[in-house]
Amino acid sequence: MTRAEREDRPDIVQVKSRFNRAVFETPRSGNLQPLTLPVYEPLIDPEKLNAAGGTVLPRQSLLRNVVSGESFLNLYIFGIEPEKELSVSVFSVERGRFLRSDDGAVAVLDRESAQGLGVDLGGTFPVRKADGQDLRLTVIGILDGLELRDPPPRTINAPALKPDSTYVSGGVFVTLHTSEEIFGRSTLTDALMIAPAAGDVPTIVERLHEAFRLEPGVFITEHYDQFRRKVQDFAQTLALFTITAAATAALAGSFAANLMHDVYADRRRQYATLLSLGFSPMQTTIVGIPVGIAAAGVGTLIGALIAGFCTPAHFAMPSLMADLGTIEPRFSPLIAAVITAMVLLVVALGGAPTALRLHRRSVAGELSREGQ
Repeated sequence: MTRAEREDRPDIVQVKSRFNRAVFETPRSGNLQPLTLPVYEPLIDPEKLNAAGGTVLPRQSLLRNVVSGESFLNLYIFGIEPEKELSVSVFSVERGRFLRSDDGAVAVLDRESAQGLGVDLGGTFPVRKADGQDLRLTVIGILDGLELRDPPPRTINAPALKPDSTYVSGGVFVTLHTSEEIFGRSTLTDALMIAPAAGDVPTIVERLHEAFRLEPGVFITEHYDQFRRKVQDFAQTLALFTITAAATAALAGSFAANLMHDVYADRRRQYATLLSLGFSPMQTTIVGIPVGIAAAGVGTLIGALIAGFCTPAHFAMPSLMADLGTIEPRFSPLIAAVITAMVLLVVALGGAPTALRLHRRSVAGELSREGQ
């Protein structure tokens, strides 16, 4: 369940505007001026996102289109806040470094985009700004791997690390203030909201719907309900396993406690003899406790070795929960602590009747009774 939550990230809410039709209508031939278009229409006010609560990951998703004769080159440009984006997306830097929040006119791009532009680390390339001027970006990093969280759909030909993917898997990454300089405005095309906890997602979604109720072109997508349905059967099955394990542990513990009671009962005459020789009750107890711990420890060790030898490396759940992947049983510090606590409890329960009997009866009486 932890692995599924880490991969699905049900605490993330995506906010995006409607797709920009102009992206589909970009020219494919002719001698035309370069264009920089928003992938989604810039309809999202950052202030409304901040008022909804949670952590905001703002984005400006742009498309750089250069047409010259019969050739053209499209590049996706993403304006991001680097530190926040790294918490949800994966960027594998092959050479150079990744962006920092205080960077200026610099860019990080994947190796396919760099090859298409004909630039290398330290090289520059122009991007047409909203005012018609070119901004030259210096390449400070080249990526060989990219997993962008909730990327836009790949609707036109552009360099990509995964050519068969239907979503964007390559592009140019700049800081948000650099993309605002290119775009000429601070409104966002899309954004991600990270809730403090997955259970807070419905509240944040409700606030977002309220904030953008007058803007029909803004769409809010959450995966919390889908994730909850996905793991509900798993959680119920896990609860059944927990109850079964607890009942089994209680039954095994009762058998072990009864066995320890018999062990201590057979040694009552020895303990009474120690008391008659002048040993204090505490000293007698100290002598008796290791016997119980040793007996219970040997049994526990044998059981752990058998469990470790017979337990499969992994096993699958029923088909309804197969999409959560296989389960890998393993011993954890919590399990070790539970086993240790059970051993001590078994020794305490098994030795308590003998200790109370020696405490309540006279030593002479116990010796005479045991001697009969």
